[in-house]
Amino acid sequence: MKNVLQILGFTTLAAGVVVPAPRAVYFLENNPSGANIVSLKVSSQDGSLSDPTRISTGGNGLVGLGNTGAGVMMDTLFSQDAVVVSGSYLFTVNPGTNTVSLFSIPKLDPWHPQLVGSPVPSGGDFPMSIAYSPRHRLACVANSGAKNTVQCYDVTATGLRPSGEPMPLPLNQTTPPAGPPNTVSDILFNPSQSTLFVTIKGSGSGPGYIYAYPVSCGKVHPSPRISRPAALGLNFGLSFLGSDSRAIIADPGFGGAFVDFDCNLNASVSKVINVTGNAATCWTQYSADLHTAYLLDAATTNIAVLDAVSMEVKSTLTSPAVTAGKFDATIGDDYLYTLDASDSISVYSLKKSTAVQTFNLTGFGSRQFFQGMAFYGGRVY
Repeated sequence: MKNVLQILGFTTLAAGVVVPAPRAVYFLENNPSGANIVSLKVSSQDGSLSDPTRISTGGNGLVGLGNTGAGVMMDTLFSQDAVVVSGSYLFTVNPGTNTVSLFSIPKLDPWHPQLVGSPVPSGGDFPMSIAYSPRHRLACVANSGAKNTVQCYDVTATGLRPSGEPMPLPLNQTTPPAGPPNTVSDILFNPSQSTLFVTIKGSGSGPGYIYAYPVSCGKVHPSPRISRPAALGLNFGLSFLGSDSRAIIADPGFGGAFVDFDCNLNASVSKVINVTGNAATCWTQYSADLHTAYLLDAATTNIAVLDAVSMEVKSTLTSPAVTAGKFDATIGDDYLYTLDASDSISVYSLKKSTAVQTFNLTGFGSRQFFQGMAFYGGRVY
């Protein structure tokens, strides 16, 4: 019975009382004066948010540069997956100190994750996206600065231990990097955790990159399969669609595309999605429960909803105009959480296709530094 209750998102207290398991949403405050994980409580009744709390990462943030040479005002890492939660672990990046932080999440108090050991060197400059494989107990970070690399770590009870040497990426960049073009976008494992993927934006005059590193015996092979599909220019956030063979990728030039991977890890575009009203579609999410993918645009309040099987756009999620645009996102239970262009987080019920809440962050901190999103607790898919 206990396992069934946990799958359904409940916790049994010592007295035998069954209550909903605590839930949390996290994002990174990428502040150069001191980076923080921000945790928020999640209602088990309607998915709404409350009580933001800061927890130091033990490192500093750093802001990427725009085309004028000044720091950008949003999406300061040019990335997806700056915060990742898996089981009781939380991982994040500290681009100002070139380090990576590992946290342990207390089961009954997930709003106060605890730093495990000290932050460790990222193996490069400007770490901006991180991935974790529970199967291999392996975390990997992508760096997008002058020394742009991938570095992996064994995850232990006492912290992160480097696994292998930094693996170089193809960019000619500075620290902090100038973007969004010509920067790293995302790093993640496929569903079977047999391959590590990195997406990299092109320069604007040619296709971007998809790097695929085979993984075996708990080690990432340093020689990747590199694909450059001609249809993709500014490869951004990548989400797999329930199997190793298909994913959706965002491209701010037109919207997104469905990408297929063959047995040799070559990537090819199976269908381009030209999103109506696209301005800067950069982030993706996938609901395994609904077999639905989502494309989020930094400049509009509309979220494109796609059928992951037919590869067709089937509807649009909307929110109040005051939210302005959609950035990083995460899905937990039946809810989608998005960092907005305004000082807010929007909450949507995916089954009802309606907005539930706009949680106001005005006065909490500078919106410029808000980056990444992850969910803890609730139903396990």
